[in-house]
Amino acid sequence: MPARTFSPDALRQIRRDRGVSQRKLADAIGRDFTTVSQYETGKCAPSLDALATIAVVLDAPVTAFIKAAA
Repeated sequence: MPARTFSPDALRQIRRDRGVSQRKLADAIGRDFTTVSQYETGKCAPSLDALATIAVVLDAPVTAFIKAAA
């Protein structure tokens, strides 16, 4: 089975599709907006707990934020 990894591009696209700003998402998950920016640029990845919360806030399955590792 191929390894899976967090997809910053998916987070950015889903967040934008939902009309949620980085600041609103950060407030909803209890993080600073710069942390959300770092998630979206791939500088860091959210913990599993944070990813689960992001999925709830953006009304998307956790798997939407995961891609097969290259």
